[in-house]
Amino acid sequence: MVIYFSGTGNSTFVATTIANFLNEKLQFLPTIEVNEMNLSEEERIIFVFPVYSWGVPPLVIRFISEIGEEKWERVKEKGIRVDCVMTCGDEVGLAPEMLQKSFRKFGITLDSVWSVIMPNNYVLLPGFNVDSKSIESKKLKACEGRILEISQAISRGERRVDVVRGSIPWLKTKLVFPLFKKWGIFPNKWHYTNACIGCGQCAKICPMLNVSMIENHPMWGKKCCSCLGCYHICPVHAVEYSNETKRKGQYIFPLKEIATKNFHKVK
Repeated sequence: MVIYFSGTGNSTFVATTIANFLNEKLQFLPTIEVNEMNLSEEERIIFVFPVYSWGVPPLVIRFISEIGEEKWERVKEKGIRVDCVMTCGDEVGLAPEMLQKSFRKFGITLDSVWSVIMPNNYVLLPGFNVDSKSIESKKLKACEGRILEISQAISRGERRVDVVRGSIPWLKTKLVFPLFKKWGIFPNKWHYTNACIGCGQCAKICPMLNVSMIENHPMWGKKCCSCLGCYHICPVHAVEYSNETKRKGQYIFPLKEIATKNFHKVK
C-alpha cells in the first residue's frame, strides 16, 4: 500500500509511479477512514509526502498517531515493511528523524527513508518562489531516474536512509519548522482578487476540502494545511495569500492527465 499526500502534484506523481512499479494500491491520506484500515494484510506500507519547511506535515504526524497502537502492533508482529519517500524542493533537513520519532512511539522502525528533489512550490514567505523554468525542467528530468532507483531498492528489500539534508539541518528543522507550524498556516489570509473568473479549480484541488465556492467565488475554511494547491492551480492568478504572493510564480506538476483533474483520486 502506498499512502500519500500531495498539494500540487509532485508527491502524487512520485506515489503513482512507485505504486505502479511495485503493483501496490494507492490511498490518498486525507480520504482514508482509519477505523476501516487493516494494515496487517499489507506486504509493505510506503508513505509519500512533501517536506514542509524542513519538517513533516502536521497532518502526516497526526495520521500516524490516529492509526493507533493496536494496528501498529500488528504491523510489527507480522514484520510488514514500512518505508517513506519525501519530496522536497532541495533538501529535507532532519525531517527523517522527526518521522522516525513518531513511529518509534509505536515500536516501529522505518525500513528506509528517501528524498526526491522536485520543483519548488513554496511562495508564502519573502525570498521564497517557484523555480525558474530551466531548473524546473532539470528537476523533472532527474526525478524519474531517482523514483525508479527508489522503487527498485524497496523491491529488493534494501534498508537505508538516503536523503539530501542540506546545510545546518538541525537549525532548519528545530527552529524554522516550529515557526512554520505556529505562524505559517493562516487560512484567513487567503482571498481572491477581482481577477477571479469563478472556475472553481481552487476548490477542486484542495486536498482538505477546505475551499468552498459561494456565489461563484472561493471561500476558505479553517482546515488549511498550507499545501498551496489553490494558489498554484488558479488559471488567472486570482488567489492570493495576504500580500505575500503578489508577483510570485505558480507551479503545478505538468502532466496533463494529473494536473487537470482531481488527481488525488488516482486508482
